[in-house]
This record gives sequence, structure tokens and C-alpha cells, in this order.
Amino acid sequence: MNVSSDQKPAPARSPRWKRWLQNLALFCGTFLVCAVMLEIALRLMGYGNLEVYEPDRKLYWKLKPNQDCFTKIDRRPVHINSHGTRGPEFQMEKPAGTVRILSLGDSRTFGWGLRDEETYSRQLERLLQGHAGAGRTVEIINAGVNAWSYSQMQVYFRDVGLRFRPDFVILADANLWTQFSEQNSPEFVDQILRRVRLKNFLRRFALYHFFIEVQLQNAIQRHRLKFIPVDPKQDQLFKEQQQEDPDKLFREEIQRLCLIAKTNGVTPLLLYLPTTGDLGPTNQSNVLRVKREVANEIGVPLVDLTPDLMPQGKALYLDADPVHLNAQGNSIVAERLFGSITNRLSP
Repeated sequence: MNVSSDQKPAPARSPRWKRWLQNLALFCGTFLVCAVMLEIALRLMGYGNLEVYEPDRKLYWKLKPNQDCFTKIDRRPVHINSHGTRGPEFQMEKPAGTVRILSLGDSRTFGWGLRDEETYSRQLERLLQGHAGAGRTVEIINAGVNAWSYSQMQVYFRDVGLRFRPDFVILADANLWTQFSEQNSPEFVDQILRRVRLKNFLRRFALYHFFIEVQLQNAIQRHRLKFIPVDPKQDQLFKEQQQEDPDKLFREEIQRLCLIAKTNGVTPLLLYLPTTGDLGPTNQSNVLRVKREVANEIGVPLVDLTPDLMPQGKALYLDADPVHLNAQGNSIVAERLFGSITNRLSP
């Protein structure tokens, strides 16, 4: 049978790989649009805009100056001044009639999940200013940086903190898991600086903040000890830079900072902030033992918060967080420091 001349042949079907590419492009485009919309929605809800760090070959990372951001937990407002410390602006040259205190520590000093006025540094400043009266000004520089080690704090105090001409330096607690010090190889430093840059890039996105650092926080906490053990000797991630005796390293850096302070006319004060696991009467940490030894050997005051926090225990810490004190816990720290410092203030 003959086919009519006006009958057109059926159009050829697109090759399978072209249809696959079209579907993939449609999926990617839809995913991208949804991701952008979700990013915008999360930003409107307050996610994103976390603090940003600058890579530094001596300090490894430091807070980028002049930024307004939010804490990762509970999204509390944070202002980083032109000197790269949390809190209000201050003059590099200490004004006459000013008592200046440099507060060093890790995220517990920085104020994890707290407003600036809730940190123990700012609460202590208010207490001391009330005691000093109108004749003197009290300034406390909160130089706490998340995850800093004692080695990093010692380098910061030596190279930066002394320029502020503090009268006192408070040395709180540090990250014990990894030992970021000046003794590490240039290759290790380069490796960490690359990670700092990558983390800074990711932290600019609300999606990363919400899904990774908030929603997956519990999972991260459950599995973090596989990668960042509490015992530095077991640290598999940075095994090559671990010392044979980490307690000896902590002791040397704490002692070195205190001696640098004394040599430069600064009064050092050691502060111990226990975790909930350290509140038991028999659970003395290695850090507390080391700080007691240093305090006794070179005559440095030590403020141990264990007996003050023990009665209320977990009620003084952030929800489901055994490390970071809440505003009430920080208030207790400020009151203990107030008593120790006022005893050493000249009339």
C-alpha cells in the first residue's frame, strides 16, 4: 500500500544522553533556585553572618576586625572592634587614670552563645567600675578567641596584648585537643591556614550555619571525639604535631605567659573554669593541677570556680552544653574575679 505524499514522517527522538542532560539541567536549576530562596529565608530568620577569622602564620587564626555578626549558638549579637577583640572600641594608648585588664581564653571567654554584656569580662568590668568610682576608669579587653590553645594565647599576649599596656592579665582556659604552637612545621601551618580560609568561606552561608553548625550539632558532638579526642595524645587528625607530654606543654606556656607578664609590670591571674564533668569532688582535671603548680611556684593568684559552680551544677551551663557557662554562671565567675582583683588594686 502506498503512503500518501502529504503524510510527514514521525520526528526523530532525541538521543538518550541529550534527554539525560536536559533533565539534569532542569534538576540543577530547580535545586539552585530553591537553595537561593532557602538561603534568603534563613538569613531573614537570623542565620548566617557568623564571626569571620583572619589566617595568621603565628596565631593560625584571629578575629577579623570591624565586624558585626552573631554567635553560632542562640545567634546573640557580636561586635568585633578595630583591634580584633569582642566588645566596644578602645584606644591603643591607655588613657591616664585607667585600669586596664586583658582577658585571655577560648570560647568560654569570648562568650559562646552570650551577649557581650553577659560575658564574665563585661560583668566584671561593671563591678570594678562601680568599685572604682568616678575617679578612675576600668577597661576590660575581651581577647577570647574560639578554640585557641595556651600556646596561641602566649604568642598573642607577647606580640599584641602587651601593646595595650594592661595592668592585669586574666588567663582562663584553652583548647586542649590540638597544640597550635610556634614549634610546628611550615607545612603544618600552611595546612591549617587553608582550612581556616575554607571555614571562613562556608560560614558566610546561612545554609551552612543552619544545617551543619546547628541542626547537625548533636551528631557532631557525638562523633567529634573520634577526630578531636579530649586526650591530646590520641589526636589522629593532627597526630604529627602532638607532644610526648601535653601537660608539660600546657605548663610551659602558662608559666611563660605569667613570667612575661611579671617582667613587663603586668599582674597575672590564673582562672579555672570547670566543665560539668569536672565538678565532682574527685574529678580534678590536669589543667587545674598544672595551674595550681604554676601558681604556687611563681606566686600567681589562682581563681578556681569549681566550689562556686558545684552547688548548682548543670543549671549554670548552656542547655545540653557541658562546657560553656550561661549568663548566670558568668556572673558567678565575675564576682569571684572581682574579689580577687579588688584586693590587688592600689587605692
